[in-house]
Amino acid sequence: TTRYRITSERVRAQYGLLGRDFDDIELIRIQDLDRTQGMGERIMAIGDVHIISADPSRPKVTLQNVADPEKVHEILRSAMLEARKKFRYSVQEEM
Repeated sequence: TTRYRITSERVRAQYGLLGRDFDDIELIRIQDLDRTQGMGERIMAIGDVHIISADPSRPKVTLQNVADPEKVHEILRSAMLEARKKFRYSVQEEM
């Protein structure tokens, strides 16, 4: 089983039923968020949210089969922006 939790500081993915593994992604390290939803997933109102972070050990994480992926995407985006504001973290993009 897989569970996802979004806190004010991180995204935590918990994997496993008996034994458990955890992946934590600090919100201020998130660089990009995307979501995908196939036709079958749209019918079932689920989809995937893709997180690209500056974490060298796990730069890409996909939250799979989440209910209402658009809402989860917006929750993550808001939490990421709030964490950046809280820690006075800014990102400069190169063109």
